[in-house]
Amino acid sequence: MRVGIAGYGRMGRLFKRCLGGEVRFYSRHAKADFDDLEDMYEWADVLILASSLDSIPNQLKELALIASRQPKNAIIFDIATFKRELIGIYKNFPPEVKVASVHPMFGEGVESFNGQLFLVIPIEGREDDAEHIAEFLRSLGGRVEFIDAEKHDRAMGFVIGVPYFLGLKYLELSLKNNLDRFGGTSHRFLTTYGRAVLNDSPEFISEVLERSRGEIEEFLRELGKGPDLEYLLGKVSCEEIKEAYRKFYRVLEP
Repeated sequence: MRVGIAGYGRMGRLFKRCLGGEVRFYSRHAKADFDDLEDMYEWADVLILASSLDSIPNQLKELALIASRQPKNAIIFDIATFKRELIGIYKNFPPEVKVASVHPMFGEGVESFNGQLFLVIPIEGREDDAEHIAEFLRSLGGRVEFIDAEKHDRAMGFVIGVPYFLGLKYLELSLKNNLDRFGGTSHRFLTTYGRAVLNDSPEFISEVLERSRGEIEEFLRELGKGPDLEYLLGKVSCEEIKEAYRKFYRVLEP
């Protein structure tokens, strides 16, 4: 199977490493295997859009026009972090092309796709396409869950945007107040996470924070209430707490 990837960033390179076989790239910002998206479409059986979210809408529109002129059996999906503005564009593809939006819920540090979670966002009226793409992802060893675009983006605001905000703001507070002199394991855990977030590009971090603004503001309102310890201790078992504490220290091992 021939796979074309638009975007030569970290996730694009991860897909190449984990897919194996024939994988080629299209990029406007680096040396690439194709001169344009049309060349990639004509060559590939599977097309993965791994560019920035600013670029993907226009790439999808261009591919929809190309595919309408040259329908063929192919798979096309993006791996953008947020989906609302992309979903409607997929409706312009001819039925021969199987389309859905995909979100790999892992980063570049994984060794393979085995057991890794992929969220698949179906296109209304093309749910069979989503199942077709899910089967492709399962063939790579991935686990698949389906979710609609609105629920997906709200969830990502909480599971990505809020942790990014917390990690970066705590790291900023620590550096401005020279807290490394005093901090123990909890401090090191949070500042380690904050520094890890900075592995992403400033553009991506800004995009995540901006698109998660509503969820971050909702979280900040919750801070005024304080944690409900009785609720938490009723939901989290003693075994989970002990295992989490062991993992907490393993993360900080030198």
